[in-house]
Amino acid sequence: MHRLFRIITLTMVVFVLAAPQGAWAQGLSQFFPETGFTVSGRFLEFWRQNGGLAGFGYPLSAQANENGRQVQYFERQRFELHPENARPYDVLLGRLGAQLLGPQPVLPDSGPRSGCIWFPETSQNVCNQTTGIGFASYWQLNGLEFDGSPSGKSYAESLALFGFPLTGLVEYTAPDGTHLQAQWFERARLEWHPNNPDPFRVLLGRLGAETLPSAPPAGTVDLVNIYLVGIGSGNVGCGDELVPVARRIAPTTAPLRAALTELFNLKSETIGESGLYNALYQSDVRIDRLVVENGLATINLSRVIRTNGVCDTPRVVGQIEQTALQFPTVSNVVISLNGVPLAQAIN
Repeated sequence: MHRLFRIITLTMVVFVLAAPQGAWAQGLSQFFPETGFTVSGRFLEFWRQNGGLAGFGYPLSAQANENGRQVQYFERQRFELHPENARPYDVLLGRLGAQLLGPQPVLPDSGPRSGCIWFPETSQNVCNQTTGIGFASYWQLNGLEFDGSPSGKSYAESLALFGFPLTGLVEYTAPDGTHLQAQWFERARLEWHPNNPDPFRVLLGRLGAETLPSAPPAGTVDLVNIYLVGIGSGNVGCGDELVPVARRIAPTTAPLRAALTELFNLKSETIGESGLYNALYQSDVRIDRLVVENGLATINLSRVIRTNGVCDTPRVVGQIEQTALQFPTVSNVVISLNGVPLAQAIN
C-alpha cells in the first residue's frame, strides 16, 4: 500500500482539501452552511469555473436524479450532468427561463435597433437601459468559460449562459411584490434595479429557487467524511495515516451521528483499489449516547470491537476521533466502549 491511493476516485468517494472562507471544501466537495447542502465533483468544478456564488448562488438541493438525469438546483440555475458530451458540454444549464415563462404568446420585435444586440433566431433585441449599463452589456460581459481566454466572453460563451432572448423588455412583479423591468432568456431572467449601485443594477433572477418544487430544509447535510487508514504512509499508530473519504448520505441535521453510523456500517476491510484499510470492519458497534457541548463530543458506544492486533488499536481510535473532529462544532472527543475508555476497552 502506498501513496497512490490518494489519486484513486471511487464510486461515492471524493477526497478532502482545505476549506475556503465561508465553507469547508474537501477535494471535489464543498459544504455550504448557508443552505446546508454540498456541491461535489464535476458540478463543483463547473460552479467554481463559471461565476460561482455571483453567477449561480448557493445550492438549494442535493445532487439527485431527475427524469433519468443527475441534476442539482442553485438559487439561479439547475445544473444538469450530460456525461455523454465532451467537456465543457458535459454540464449544461437548465432552460429555466423557458420553463417558467411557459407557452404564452410573445410579440416579436420588428427588427434590429441601433445600439442593441439583434437575435434573428427569436426576433428579439437586447438593449441597455442607460449608456453603457443594462441588459446588452451584461449579456456581452458574462458567460460560461470555454476557451480560457482572458480577453472577455465570446458570443458562444454568453449564449451558453443565458440562451436566446424569449421576450423584449417586460414588466415583472418579483415574489416580494417589487415591480421591475425584466427580460426573459432561455436560461435566465435579467432584472433591472435602477436604484442599485452601477455594478448591481442588472441582476439575475432566482430561477432555480422559483423552479424547485419545494425548498429542502436549511441546515441539512448530505455529504460527510469517514476516516480510513493508509497503512505505512504516515505517523499515526504504527506508522499509518488517517485519510478522509466522503460518503453520500440521506440529508440530515445530525451529521456527526450519521458519519459515525456510516463508518460503523462499513464492513469492507479495504476500499476498492485504493488500499485504504478499515480497522473496524469486523466490529459490531452501536451508538448509545452522543452529545456535543462546548466543543466536546462525548461518544458512548456499546457491543464489541474486534481487531487484528496491537496496531489496530490506534487505528480504530483515530478513525472514530477524526470522523468526529471533521465538524467545526467539535474540538475534542471522549469515546467509551461499554463504559470503558475506548483505547483500554480494545486492549
